[in-house]
Amino acid sequence: MPIAALRSVEAHFDRIMRHVMPKRLAAELKVGDKGFHFKYFKGYRPEAIGRGRIKQIAMREVFQDPGNELFANLLIIHWNEQHAPLYREMVTHVKTINEDVEAIESIDDDKAHSIIDDLVLRHELPDVLLCVRLNGVRFSEELIASRLERGEPRGEATTAAPAAAEGDPGAEAGEAEAKPKKAKAAAGAEPKSAAKPKAKAKAATES
Repeated sequence: MPIAALRSVEAHFDRIMRHVMPKRLAAELKVGDKGFHFKYFKGYRPEAIGRGRIKQIAMREVFQDPGNELFANLLIIHWNEQHAPLYREMVTHVKTINEDVEAIESIDDDKAHSIIDDLVLRHELPDVLLCVRLNGVRFSEELIASRLERGEPRGEATTAAPAAAEGDPGAEAGEAEAKPKKAKAAAGAEPKSAAKPKAKAKAATES
């Protein structure tokens, strides 16, 4: 869901806001949710609506319950459009696993590492993190935390607890813990489309 996606990257929200187009966003909301537009933009000239106003609205409609999914989704659409090359490259990578991206339940860590290794050659790591979180790419939570949030190199990234040493009475338990767990909520659906302002964007192959 768009609200949950944005909340998961709250620490990077200012980075997302840099790519929001306030005047266009207000116009989209006027079409998609007249009540919302009236509540927040009544009396504002379109050219007077800035990112500061949009951020104020987001503090209420994204980071407080119940929130507005359409508003949150439009913020994600704006970010995706401003990062079209990264968005398209992520779609291409995901489709090599399964053309039907909605059917992907999880992406194994080796494949995820390879995708990240390729993308960071051309894009900043925080933007790769945002692309994954905002578009629900189904990497494991452990890998996202290690590679994309903590910035650990592939060889040092910790995606599982270390196994117990040989001869250790707790070795079996350690081995069980060493297997990476896939988060149930790890998204993997294809990145959200910028095609139409809906509460839940449909998957697309291009921005």
